[in-house]
Amino acid sequence: MRTPPRLRGLGAAVLVTGLLAAACGGDPEPTSGGPPTTAAEQTRAPEDAVAPEAASGPDASAVTPAEAPIDTGGATADELAEPETLPAPPVASPAATDGPGESATETGDAGEPAAGFYEDPRGGVFVEFQRGFDRGHPFATLGAFCLPHEPPPEPRRATDSGIGADSITLVHMRSLVEELVGLGLGVDVGDPTDMFETLTRIVNERCGGVRGRLIDLRLVEVTLLGTGGSDIDTLRNAACIEATENHDGVIAMNTTTFAGTAQLCITEEHDSVLIGHDPQTREYLERGGGRLLTTSTTLEEILMSLARYVVDTGALAGRRVGVVAPNTPGEAEAVEASLVQVLREAGADVAAFDVLDCAGTSICAGGMAESVQRMADEGVDVLFPLLNPVSLPGYITEMVAQGFTPGDVQFYNSDFNSQGNEVVGDLILSFGGPAAGELYDGATLLVTTDQGRFRLDSYQPDAFGEMCMREYRENSPLGVDYDPRDPDETNKYGMLGLVCSVYRVALRGIYDAGPNPSRADVVAALANLGPVDLPFMLPASLAPGKRAMVDSLLPVTFRHPCPTEGAGTRNDICLVPSDYSELRLKSR
Repeated sequence: MRTPPRLRGLGAAVLVTGLLAAACGGDPEPTSGGPPTTAAEQTRAPEDAVAPEAASGPDASAVTPAEAPIDTGGATADELAEPETLPAPPVASPAATDGPGESATETGDAGEPAAGFYEDPRGGVFVEFQRGFDRGHPFATLGAFCLPHEPPPEPRRATDSGIGADSITLVHMRSLVEELVGLGLGVDVGDPTDMFETLTRIVNERCGGVRGRLIDLRLVEVTLLGTGGSDIDTLRNAACIEATENHDGVIAMNTTTFAGTAQLCITEEHDSVLIGHDPQTREYLERGGGRLLTTSTTLEEILMSLARYVVDTGALAGRRVGVVAPNTPGEAEAVEASLVQVLREAGADVAAFDVLDCAGTSICAGGMAESVQRMADEGVDVLFPLLNPVSLPGYITEMVAQGFTPGDVQFYNSDFNSQGNEVVGDLILSFGGPAAGELYDGATLLVTTDQGRFRLDSYQPDAFGEMCMREYRENSPLGVDYDPRDPDETNKYGMLGLVCSVYRVALRGIYDAGPNPSRADVVAALANLGPVDLPFMLPASLAPGKRAMVDSLLPVTFRHPCPTEGAGTRNDICLVPSDYSELRLKSR
């Protein structure tokens, strides 16, 4: 029997009040503030704890969804269409052939892989993906982070802002994720700053920089919570100014979340590249003009993939569907166009589509109790709760308070709003307790990383991740060694893999741009990289017009309690991976 009406909304009210007080000192995050302030370089903490949306280990990360079953598909554009084959080996850009060392290995005979070819032990589509790499490239080997290479014979010269004769300036954009530790919204991912600095030393001291130019790495840090009357977007834009105008950064790199209009400040307004991991809208990627790149996906793409996946499985036949979205700018519109509309066009009975009010903060509580009541009144038994990490726990808790019990609703979710990882999943129990976890148990999520596979007896760390770990272990002053099979260390291992991935994409682009590149040459080279290495070595690529890298999609199942005894999260949840036979690939 459902809770009497007078008690409805109590669970969400208590939870949201607590979150608001914790996150904002009792006040909602302001939606506007004073003029932008300069984000100063800050003294870093020895270790970081990452926001849920930034966690990137075998338990958490974001990448790009797909449309075709495993025996079809490839990835060379951000739009979804009919299945095609995997991308062919990249065609070298004109800039990449300007000078020696543009290809450190020769290809084999026709149809044969290049020397140094890595035969992925997972076989099938993974082996085909590896055929696109030149593993002799100084910044594409799996034996080391980089290979020493001779500088070009022609004199180096300064060519552009941030590109001198002997150095090129890159910027590590670091969000102060440790601010979230006390709120219970973060997880320890090691020290990303030391990771970037260690890899920079390897490039400069072992490999002679990139074609003789040393990497001049700068650090710019920005709060995640908003301070001094300024909202987060204002502070991030101040960080953009520091990175671009103060430091002349050619490429900015982020692995700890850097969202909002500051991304366009870097790429559209200041002609710099930003390589990050946050999901993007197609609008932002287009406005970035090839300078905004993500290891993740587009919001529209992942929602459309989720809708088509659920329709394809026949899970909606005879079911009443509910969808909940936040009014965060651009998100409700993306949900309506790319999920709700696709479901309705496929004949699904979408009985309720609710948009919650976030009031300019990260806590989307406005209309929550009413939405849950509507789902009950409409007889919804399939729900897509597409809310952010700090709002979904409140919604599930409100469902419990209003009398929903396990089995009443089948949940579906995805990497949209960063729900596709265990760090975020754990928050459902952190703030909602066991009853919320029991209600959400069995939820199916489409994710773009290899979630939860480290718990399987057959799990073997991938070659790229092991190379990154070995290089970091042997060269970092911290002397750490993360075990990807350890539930407490897997997120640190994954963050290292993400840092390693983002940095290598940047370095490959700089190298392929030639001996004396302009900023435009670097952008053109990045667009033609073809296959790229990301955590888990799932298919990923960059191509002209394709700025969201990862091309794979896998279903996983949220379980509480975790069926692998002693291997769950702190609240004993886990995401159980599907077999690789269910891998779907994004098509052209």
